[in-house]
Amino acid sequence: MLACVGPFLKGILVVLQQLWHRRCTKFRRLLWSAVVAVLVLGTLPAVPVHAETTIVPWGSVRERYDSNVWRRPKELLRNAQGNTPQLDDFVTDVRGGVNLRHDSREVEADLKVGGSYSAFVTNSNLNFFAALANGTVGLDRWVDQYVRGARLRVTENLLYAPEQAFGRPTQSDDLDGGLITFRRSRFLNTASLQGSYPLSRDISLEGGYAFGVRRITRATEGGEVNNASFFNTMTHTWSGGPRYSLTRNDSIAAFYRQTFFTQERSDGGSRTIAHSIVTFEGDYTKVFPDWQFSVRGGVTLLEPTGRTFPSGSIHITTKPELNTVLDLTLSREGRPSFFLQGGSRVNHIARAGIRHRIYERLSLSGFGEYNLSQFLPNTDSEFQTITGAGRLEYKLTRNIIGELFYTFTHLDVDTTETNGLAYQVSRHQVGIMLSVSMESLGEVIGFE
Repeated sequence: MLACVGPFLKGILVVLQQLWHRRCTKFRRLLWSAVVAVLVLGTLPAVPVHAETTIVPWGSVRERYDSNVWRRPKELLRNAQGNTPQLDDFVTDVRGGVNLRHDSREVEADLKVGGSYSAFVTNSNLNFFAALANGTVGLDRWVDQYVRGARLRVTENLLYAPEQAFGRPTQSDDLDGGLITFRRSRFLNTASLQGSYPLSRDISLEGGYAFGVRRITRATEGGEVNNASFFNTMTHTWSGGPRYSLTRNDSIAAFYRQTFFTQERSDGGSRTIAHSIVTFEGDYTKVFPDWQFSVRGGVTLLEPTGRTFPSGSIHITTKPELNTVLDLTLSREGRPSFFLQGGSRVNHIARAGIRHRIYERLSLSGFGEYNLSQFLPNTDSEFQTITGAGRLEYKLTRNIIGELFYTFTHLDVDTTETNGLAYQVSRHQVGIMLSVSMESLGEVIGFE
């Protein structure tokens, strides 16, 4: 393993050396100021407000080379003067914020508030600010006082950014939605309520509601493209069904889920149109301390097209050995379409991820994903996404982590059957990041 890491580190260092020589004085000052701020932040302990609440500052500085900062092919790119700007660039990302954690007898809550500033060396007109606020409130202890075994959780996610990778909770949604190919500032707000009510010792009724808003707030950077339409979308999703516990580790469930959404073009040039996605599925879940298996299958109805198709998913998370975590996902489902064509689409995902802790301070992770979205009613119009990423993390101190990373994305769009637009684009990103982390490396087995 270490023999493979050596050449990788050498290649990264060569890129970073080239990057440093291309830096102008302005960006060197920005980078060093950010590094110093992160180092200072990493020496600060969590601040207890009182016995039940803790405020934890966080921050990071990331330096990367991007082979296509416009995220579109050259033939579809023009600046205000009608010329093709430079595709590749070096980017400095500075991020920071605070986590507020509250834990009491009745409520446990986690709120994350942060902001980001990204500066480009050549395409300085792309410099941007972004902001996010994510919160989760667990009310299981509170409702348990009134109904033994009941559960209740509330979440809220708010994001503003033109860079789709800034808000990790929405990154997958942007990826399979095809939005990674055009720079458009957008505002996202999602709120959800999830709960469980026990009917008996072995049977419970699960359900929830989610509300979402996605709005495009600015014109396309790099010039408008004919038929590359964006859609402002408002969604309402409610779901529910019974779950029966076969054993302590096994359960089966039947679910009904409906997503009702309305859309309009971001340029305001069309009327509001309503759509609906209705799903009936069965679920089997098996959970153990070191692995989890879940399979779901059923049928989905899309309106107003009247299209019905089989849907479902398989998700496996396992630890084949103490320091390694594997995550596998296969899914087919109906989702709203935000880009190229409004309405619903059929989305297919195949994803595999791995995280391995080489030793206490050093960790290696990676993932690969294939994504296929088909538009309706003509499924010959589609886009495909292939994504791969690798990350090497080293814990410098108790609170500071250094990271080397590489990401590859390839998108193939073919909508000639509906709007006459077809193109392909690939993107490479490589760089280094220094971040503050108040958690021990490897404690959480989930994937970002």
